[in-house]
Amino acid sequence: MRLVFAYIDPGAGSLVVQAVIATLVSVPFFFRNAIRSTIARFRGKPSAGADGSGSGVTAESSSATPTDPE
Repeated sequence: MRLVFAYIDPGAGSLVVQAVIATLVSVPFFFRNAIRSTIARFRGKPSAGADGSGSGVTAESSSATPTDPE
């Protein structure tokens, strides 16, 4: 039987730990719309834009005067 002494040096080990932590932190940001709609579905609240009325225009922005680029 032959013994193999394999190890991960501190630099590679910290790189792996950093990648795992970054993945765990970034996944909720990447899927935040899906997470919000799923939570809203369980709570019984309609999600934003689900009924088609969410045009993104608020009362403040609708009173703004459009500028003509010409």
